[in-house]
Amino acid sequence: MAGLAVAFVMGAVLAGGAADESRAAVSLEPAFRNTLQITGSDGRVSRMWLDRDGGYRGHGRRASSGVWRMRGDELCFTQRRPIPIPVPFCTPLVEGDVGTRWNARSATGDRIVIEIVRGR
Repeated sequence: MAGLAVAFVMGAVLAGGAADESRAAVSLEPAFRNTLQITGSDGRVSRMWLDRDGGYRGHGRRASSGVWRMRGDELCFTQRRPIPIPVPFCTPLVEGDVGTRWNARSATGDRIVIEIVRGR
């Protein structure tokens, strides 16, 4: 994938105590209602949709899906499809709303830009 959604490894099911779940619900609310758009250094664009139940779907060069969870200040993903990858990929959590964008690195080390865009 051109970034976070298709070429990277995604996390495990939302786990932890009520405090973790509460923090995830507050911090991730814009992602639940909108789309995470990931642009790789090569210009390829991928999109990712997080669900409150701990699942995600992504689409870049290929469709992917899996599960996510919070681990401290990171959001971790474990890909289940198209190929299960048991090692989670974690990225720092950035709180924001539509229009928020930040720099990160994909699982392959590629520089990416993640942006919260309106709509699902």
